Amino acid sequence: MHFSSLFLSLQVYLAQHKSSGEEVAIKTIKKEEITISDIQSLKLEKAILEEAKREKNPFLVGLYASFQSRDHFCLAMDYCPGGDLTTYLNVSSFPKETAVFYSGCIVLGLQFLHERNIIHRDIKPPNILLDSDGYARIADFGMAKKTAGYDGTATSACGSLPYMAPEIFRSRFYTKSVDWWALGILIYKMLLNKSCHLSGLDLDNGFPVKSGSSLIDMVRSQLLITT
Repeated sequence: MHFSSLFLSLQVYLAQHKSSGEEVAIKTIKKEEITISDIQSLKLEKAILEEAKREKNPFLVGLYASFQSRDHFCLAMDYCPGGDLTTYLNVSSFPKETAVFYSGCIVLGLQFLHERNIIHRDIKPPNILLDSDGYARIADFGMAKKTAGYDGTATSACGSLPYMAPEIFRSRFYTKSVDWWALGILIYKMLLNKSCHLSGLDLDNGFPVKSGSSLIDMVRSQLLITT
């Protein structure tokens, strides 16, 4: 299996624009570690960030500027002061209303990408950021894939293991549906604050009653396993 762009040395810094005072997050990548395939991934990541900013999409992180130094390639992006979902999940699970709200934000962000034939391929708590208004934004498009059409496929194995769909493990062609699978796992994580074990998964008995049937149905729809 080839895991794309998994071993690049990435650092993210908080910076402030001198004239406007606006805060931005700057992602730096060491040039010496960039391969030819990484160059294509970086070009796509930059293009997605640019379009998110141009279209003023509130559910994706957008690009503020891009530049380079002698040793690094840099992307200056929207700063989300609320941090990522991991920070909060390290403390406790989310109330149902909070999980529904964040899930809705992610759904709208994914729809924006999928309408442009882009699969994110790495939906997980660290890649969901909270902005100053409390909205959830999808970030980190380093593993994104542009397909040939709306139902286009990809084959390379990439992503984070707990959130990877079965067809990726089985080395099959897969579509944008892998993003919905990852969202289903993320919803489960937000509600119960524990990993979703696929072996013997029981969505009827694995959720507390207070979660509500609508959320159980939502997760069930995302975790459909095909053989």
